[in-house]
Amino acid sequence: MALEAIPQALWFFLPAFVANPFAVVTGGGAPIDGGRSLSDGQRMFGDGKTWRGLVGGTASGAFVGLVLSLPFDVLAPSSSWSFGSPAVAFVASAVLALGALLGDLAGAFVKRRMHLPRGAKASGLDQYDFVVGALLLSLLVPSWSVPRFFSGDALLGLLAIIVITPALHRAVNLVGYRMGKKHEPW
Repeated sequence: MALEAIPQALWFFLPAFVANPFAVVTGGGAPIDGGRSLSDGQRMFGDGKTWRGLVGGTASGAFVGLVLSLPFDVLAPSSSWSFGSPAVAFVASAVLALGALLGDLAGAFVKRRMHLPRGAKASGLDQYDFVVGALLLSLLVPSWSVPRFFSGDALLGLLAIIVITPALHRAVNLVGYRMGKKHEPW
């Protein structure tokens, strides 16, 4: 059913949605770029992109996908809401979460090339870098991602992800700001 595709897409995209906030929560420590700058004098990514955050965010997304798969694996493995077997759910969710974080890294790289400081607003880029990264990397597991995001009624769900992401991004950032985990509320 076409209308079911919208909540399903959001359901299947949860590992990507949780990756960034959990990268912030689990982050800190050594920056991915090792403190290096490029010839433009700007850091590659900045201090906010750490190895611990990358691993923590990816692991969190993989765990979310695994947890979401378990009820269906036991009760209704052929349900259209199933993430697949626990192994498939874990791998596909890890790839989706890693893609979200790599997309965010790419966004940070672009922002540094634009000479924007850490935490500066970059409308559009801030909201969609992780979505593009997650969706592109998810194509490494096409048997999982194509039917859930890229074909048939799932395209309607993909459109919903694109539409809802700015509001969701803003809400999560406000929560992180109020918790003291983010320096800016955007």
